[in-house]
Amino acid sequence: PILYEGRTAEGAVSDGRELDQLFEDLFSDKSGDELEAIKRKYATKGAILEAPKLIEAKARDMLRHYVEHILPNGLKAQVVSYSRRAAVRYQAAFEVARDELVQEAVDLDEATRRLDDLALQTKPRKLAAAVRAWRSLDALRSLEFAAIISPDNNDPAEWREWSEAGKIESRIACFVKPLPSDDEEGGDPLAFLIVKSMLLTGFDAPIEGVMYLDRPIREAELLQAIARVNRTKGGKTAGILVDYYGVARHLKDALSAYSAEDIEGALQSLKDEIPKLRDRHARVIGIFQSRDVDPIQDKEAAVYLLEDERLRAEFKVKLKQFLATLDLVLPRAEALPFVKDAETLGDIYDRARRLYREGLPPLSKAIGRKVQRLIDEHLISLGVDPKIPPIAITDAKFADHVSRKVSDRAKASEMEHAARSHIRKKLDEDPVHYQALSDRLDEILKQFGQDWEQLALALSEFVEVVRAGRKKDDDLGLDPELHAPFYDLLKQEREKQAPVRGPDAKWLADLAVDLVERVVRPTVNVVGFWSNAPRREELRGQVFMFLDENEIVEFDRADAVADRLMELARANDRKLTK
Repeated sequence: PILYEGRTAEGAVSDGRELDQLFEDLFSDKSGDELEAIKRKYATKGAILEAPKLIEAKARDMLRHYVEHILPNGLKAQVVSYSRRAAVRYQAAFEVARDELVQEAVDLDEATRRLDDLALQTKPRKLAAAVRAWRSLDALRSLEFAAIISPDNNDPAEWREWSEAGKIESRIACFVKPLPSDDEEGGDPLAFLIVKSMLLTGFDAPIEGVMYLDRPIREAELLQAIARVNRTKGGKTAGILVDYYGVARHLKDALSAYSAEDIEGALQSLKDEIPKLRDRHARVIGIFQSRDVDPIQDKEAAVYLLEDERLRAEFKVKLKQFLATLDLVLPRAEALPFVKDAETLGDIYDRARRLYREGLPPLSKAIGRKVQRLIDEHLISLGVDPKIPPIAITDAKFADHVSRKVSDRAKASEMEHAARSHIRKKLDEDPVHYQALSDRLDEILKQFGQDWEQLALALSEFVEVVRAGRKKDDDLGLDPELHAPFYDLLKQEREKQAPVRGPDAKWLADLAVDLVERVVRPTVNVVGFWSNAPRREELRGQVFMFLDENEIVEFDRADAVADRLMELARANDRKLTK
């Protein structure tokens, strides 16, 4: 969607004063006669909109808005100016505004730099913008701005910098790249394109997160313009249109020529996001409250509630919707009461992700980078690094990790879900062995129920068995990683028709080694084997013939067993091709 935010020239400079008062402020050092002469010079609206002082003031306002709302998400901006002259003046004004804002941020004392958004709510906007600029100081310092204008034979020579076709093409190529960051390579600091009419149609730049409108624009051109900022991109929850001219007055006329389907969701006020934010907050909290859990007051109970996989899926969807809307509204005052709950819910999500290890991927920039930064900083303050994955059961520090859990229930839950995660990951590589472990885990859980102390003791012993992995069978002499999984599968299928003991076990073990070493391994040890359907089918036929010729299973089951063996071979491709 496109979110609309209306501002005024007066608001950008002097908080709602009329243009006459605005002139008096901008030219306060002039005498009465000089002021009247200036007013006559700028008698037309066009002249007013090209006035250097006014452009400088609006450039400062736009840059503050950009630094507070758009830059944290790594997106870029486009300015639609009144004229080509205004575009060139904006370019210079933005460079001055950038340097001023950098200096304001550098001049802040240490205590002020540490103020959070809630504290900034009561501070002057200029100070709040400087604090937020400090948070992105390196990015702000490097920002670049370019005018993109059509050429004219009567243009001043210095305008050619912005109108030559080669330079325009080069700057567009720079603009569509991401901003420089640690996360993405090949970035470019060109963050603002300033235009009059160019690039309003047919220009595809998903990186564009905001358009600042400072000229009259109507009907088809208006819809084309707002479409520029509506291109989707990862981490971009909506495009924002900031109107300095009052274009919304013409919006009804512009949209009336189109069908409801054409314009549905094309433009909505940013103010409409506030009730949506409240609603989405209530929905995610309601997941827990409807089950008599207060997630804000009892995070541990909320995490245990999410053991239900379907509930985790619902929580993931509703939390992301809430956080994405919060990111749109931040750092506006209306969003700030929701920040603490967002941090707490983010903590619950991260705890559940680490405990259950399934169904909850890490929160990504898709929720918006402003909110992602808030949650990451909150987790780090709690001693959790959100970039480090959950500790695996095979990690040497796993036992220490479990011992630091406060309650027996927490210890048991950590061991249960770490074991389940490990079993799931290994099941395809060794299905018989790991299915047996899965069944044993279920038996332990059923046996001890909610006797957390005894359950924790039993799971501690079980975890050691899982960690130890397969041991070499001295009687059969099978490689526990390579041959034993194939033997176990053949044994499981063979026992459906006859027991496998003593000499039969040795006979079957030798066949398992033959199958792996003489049939499977030489065939799969070819680059791209698993993407080559004819070769796969050829191997499957060889496996079928091996089963039939050695009478390992009954003929009418050989097809199904061959399929299982092919799946097992594919899961063990890395070991087979060493």
